[in-house]
Amino acid sequence: MKELKHLKPLSSVKTNAGVKFLTPAAFPGNHCPMHTALALSARVKGMSTLVVGTPECGTYSRNVVYNIKSQEGELHWTYILDSNEVVFGCRKGLIKTIKEMDKSGAKAIMIILTCVPEIIGEDIEGIVHEIQPEISAQLTFVLMGHFKCNSYPSGYWKTLVAFGNLMKKGKTSSDTINILGRSPREKHVPMPGLLTALEKRGFYLRMLAPKSDVEDFIVSPDAAINIVLSPFMNPLAEMMWEKFKVPFISLHETYDVFEIDSLYEAIEKALKIRFNHEFDKWREEAIALQKQAKDVFKGKSYISTHIGAMMPLPLALYLAKFEMEPMLLHMDEFYPDDRKWAKAIKEQGHDPMICHMVNDNADIELLEGIKAEFSLGELLKDSSSIPCVPYLEDLYGQIGYERTVSLLSRMLKVYEKTNVEKIRRNSHGNS
Repeated sequence: MKELKHLKPLSSVKTNAGVKFLTPAAFPGNHCPMHTALALSARVKGMSTLVVGTPECGTYSRNVVYNIKSQEGELHWTYILDSNEVVFGCRKGLIKTIKEMDKSGAKAIMIILTCVPEIIGEDIEGIVHEIQPEISAQLTFVLMGHFKCNSYPSGYWKTLVAFGNLMKKGKTSSDTINILGRSPREKHVPMPGLLTALEKRGFYLRMLAPKSDVEDFIVSPDAAINIVLSPFMNPLAEMMWEKFKVPFISLHETYDVFEIDSLYEAIEKALKIRFNHEFDKWREEAIALQKQAKDVFKGKSYISTHIGAMMPLPLALYLAKFEMEPMLLHMDEFYPDDRKWAKAIKEQGHDPMICHMVNDNADIELLEGIKAEFSLGELLKDSSSIPCVPYLEDLYGQIGYERTVSLLSRMLKVYEKTNVEKIRRNSHGNS
């Protein structure tokens, strides 16, 4: 299709800059990554924030933190550059402001630099290094210039890596596990069976995510292992391995039953435990569904749109096991880890087009013209021409065999419903 000529195939995408918008229609715009950096930091108990930028950044940031209630006297300040500082830098004023926040009781401060201070090359790393010995508040920073990205997820994962600058190595606690990507206040999200099994064995699960305490981040290198449930957390887990040698096992990318087996065995080995058939029911159901899916979906082409927190490339690699053909994949962000997934997909003989979908009405019209046999994600949920599995975002926080069962069950149900409707249409046509 000529409308897709501006897009790149997956094999040609190396960074987020290679992910082009699907349609050129006007739209309100994505959240600036400063938005997500600030929203995340402000929701961590004990973390104060300082946004450095223009008056527009100041107005925007106030809207982000407007409804966030201070729990331990957290401060959420903005530093607005004047015309002189835009040219010559804001080092002197920034140091003064940080010291004022320290005197006002800030325990830890996330300094968020927006576009202008990053463009003029403000040396925030040097400022932090210089001033840290003079104050009590722990400092860290993140560069959030919107001009460097086309979406908001970098505001999450880069900020989480910045939390790593606050961490301090302690004596390893063999019964402590960091759960990266689950909030301690997510009671509404079902606890994955794996985590329940670990709790039953007496392990302390330290949840690291928004609404955690900054102190939990600071002491987290004492854990025996990091278990990763979210793509936003992988860069932090990798940093903790490199800096503190905390091993990690990432579970959110894996759907295949036998690959899940290997991950659970790795957890058993790392923690010196054995699981006692707790997962057999889910595992057997997942195996049966995988066999059924291979028969049903072999050779089927598909489109992937908005699928929540699930990473599109690991999912595409899993679906390749059923010989499904990816035609077009939406990506919110091309993560650092995505290069390895892209390589693996290419090795399976697939090279789908990659895009960024933000203009729903224009995108839907174009997508229906592609003539795919299946779609994942909610954009095409009302389509009469392409069967769709919507609302995959409610698989957020789920891992392991249970998630595989839920995903494949939904896909097969949609396929079965489509077949029934097709049979009905044919029978009416022949009567």
